Amino acid sequence: MLRIQSTKTTHSMNLLIFLCYLTLVFILNMSCPFVVDTSAQEPSLAEKVFEKYRTFFQREDIKELLPTALDVLKQPEPQKLINPETIDLIVRNPDLLKTYVDSIDDDFITLLKEDQEIQDFLRDTDVQTLLQDVAAIEELETLLMENLVSLAEKIHERYLDLFMREDIQAQLPILLIELKDPEIQKLLIPETIQLVIDKPDLLKTFLPDIDDEIIRLLKEDSEIIAFISDPDVQLLLQDPEAIDELEMLLSVPVPVVVTVKIVPASIVSPMVGEQLIITVDIADGVGVAGYQGTINFDPLALQFVALEHGTYLSGNLLPIATVVENNQISFAQISIDTTATTEEGTLVTITFEVLDAKASMLSLSEVIISGLAGVEHQVIVENAELLEPPKTPWDVNNDGRVNILDLTFVASHFGEDNPPPAADVNGDGKVNILDLTTVASHFGETT
Repeated sequence: MLRIQSTKTTHSMNLLIFLCYLTLVFILNMSCPFVVDTSAQEPSLAEKVFEKYRTFFQREDIKELLPTALDVLKQPEPQKLINPETIDLIVRNPDLLKTYVDSIDDDFITLLKEDQEIQDFLRDTDVQTLLQDVAAIEELETLLMENLVSLAEKIHERYLDLFMREDIQAQLPILLIELKDPEIQKLLIPETIQLVIDKPDLLKTFLPDIDDEIIRLLKEDSEIIAFISDPDVQLLLQDPEAIDELEMLLSVPVPVVVTVKIVPASIVSPMVGEQLIITVDIADGVGVAGYQGTINFDPLALQFVALEHGTYLSGNLLPIATVVENNQISFAQISIDTTATTEEGTLVTITFEVLDAKASMLSLSEVIISGLAGVEHQVIVENAELLEPPKTPWDVNNDGRVNILDLTFVASHFGEDNPPPAADVNGDGKVNILDLTTVASHFGETT
């Protein structure tokens, strides 16, 4: 009886142990997905050194010298000598490094002698341990390569397929040049860029001469929208040096960018009946063989008198008639056998008669600058403005002084029903003794 009970007890205990074992296995299996491998979170030696000296590794001189130095230190012979004692000895006497590694760069020796930051770097026990481990050095090299590329290099690699598109290659050179302009740079902040992304037409406000194709791309092209929305791209656009580097990486050819401008850019309008003479000048013109353009003016303020071509082009010139219609003057000239010998000069001189001495604009449109064989150059245009004369009506001829010329001009229109505005000094619609006495009261003054 005792034996039977003992056997039953043993079986019961075995069953209980077995059930506990199954329960434990179940619990362990269920909990495995939630077990955190803390060792996986522990950074490697190379990662620790990289994070500790990330700013140090960003220095331009270190970026230039370190890859070569690390490559040398991985070699078997230097590795035999690398230990804390040797490293400390070299930090104290950098010239000894040549004894151990004769191929080491002299610039690195100079840094060891003069640069406190690199001395502290080499005295770091983590750094000394890393330099004794070829695998750790190689891991650090990988981290440096992956994380310390320039912003331009990142953008170049990330968007290379986009940059290879023909439509982008056609627009990119001139756009990058315009974005480096100091005035445009002031506007290139994330808020403004986002505003342009939301409403691409606003770009015309900042870059009036920008190609409409770029506006269309910003509206319709998801690849372009993603590109310009990239924070790294926005950061690059705020750095002209980074833009220069991107241009170099892309091997973007430097385009011929010609400036065509109205001279003077700002002038006080002459008096009614007098002539206004302006020129349309060219600057930075290389290999120019032809030009065309249109001057737009206010027909209520000015009346076209004459246009004369300058001597910028020479050789066998093809005559092209000037066309005057309403508020536009279209002009063109071409040399069929030679290009301009200078980069600067006057394309045309235009004479107007002043109908009303008021503020107005003179602007250029449809400007094309061509080389031989129909090669079109990029063009930047600069317009001009006419300013209203200062409010000193007694200086009738607007020559800066009140004298007998002003008196005789008013007297010559005395009593007329429709006098010129300048003769009606007080603006009451007629020329009489009041106008004469007003001029006389300011006689001898300068304005």
